[in-house]
Amino acid sequence: MVYKLNNGKEIPSIGFGTFRLKEEVEDVVINAIEVGYKMIDTASSYLNEEYVGNAIKKANVDRKDLFITGKLWNDSRDFEKIKEACKETLKKLNVDYLDLYLVHWPASPVLYPNWKEINANVWKALEYLYEEGLVKSIGVSNFKKSQLEELMKVAKIKPMVNQIEFHIGFMQEETLKYCQENDILVEAWSPCGGGKLLKKEIIKEMAEKYNVSPAKLCLRWCVEHCVIPITKSTNIDRMKDNFNLYDFKISKEDMDILDSQPFIGGYGFDSETITIFN
Repeated sequence: MVYKLNNGKEIPSIGFGTFRLKEEVEDVVINAIEVGYKMIDTASSYLNEEYVGNAIKKANVDRKDLFITGKLWNDSRDFEKIKEACKETLKKLNVDYLDLYLVHWPASPVLYPNWKEINANVWKALEYLYEEGLVKSIGVSNFKKSQLEELMKVAKIKPMVNQIEFHIGFMQEETLKYCQENDILVEAWSPCGGGKLLKKEIIKEMAEKYNVSPAKLCLRWCVEHCVIPITKSTNIDRMKDNFNLYDFKISKEDMDILDSQPFIGGYGFDSETITIFN
């Protein structure tokens, strides 16, 4: 299954993430592609782009059949630095273009009084990369509704994606609603709450009810909200299990139960107040 972005491009309905994978990511990504994953998600801050690039080169698949996402880190907020950062990512991944390029984190208001101007300038550079054809789609990551609203005031090109922490117990409903009302597709990073949700009794019990793994329940919950989960596993059997999310459906009654859960695991980062990613 695929979704359509607001620029008409198609995007797979599930992604494979590479966060915290280093040298081993090469074999892992090759296995993921063989399983059927088409969307590979990486970032300059993961320090593994070259390994991901090696996997893409070695995998038995045409480049046009893959959807590769890169992310711009916070140390590149100057126009020229952003262009160079994108070109460096392309070089390390050994590709001519990215299917999607995201602003990894917005400038935090608690750190930057001029956060609106910083985010606007960064976005202007991404619009340039998009118009030049270096990236086929552009978006943001970790932007809340208030930050998106300010960006939309100055954007010539609407963001196509917002990748946020999204999982049971941390829906970010206000941001989700705003994105869906404005045709910005939401992707979920850490859809299993950094693995913490998998140990929760409510998740385990409901997964058992549907005869699926707790991880698959969490991923399907994202799908029920029309959110693309970015999953990750180094185990090929779990890769296969996670990949097929359309062989069951969660009932409305159970979705209501899951939607009403308090924060029961994850990171819970707030990009309006966060100071660790400056």
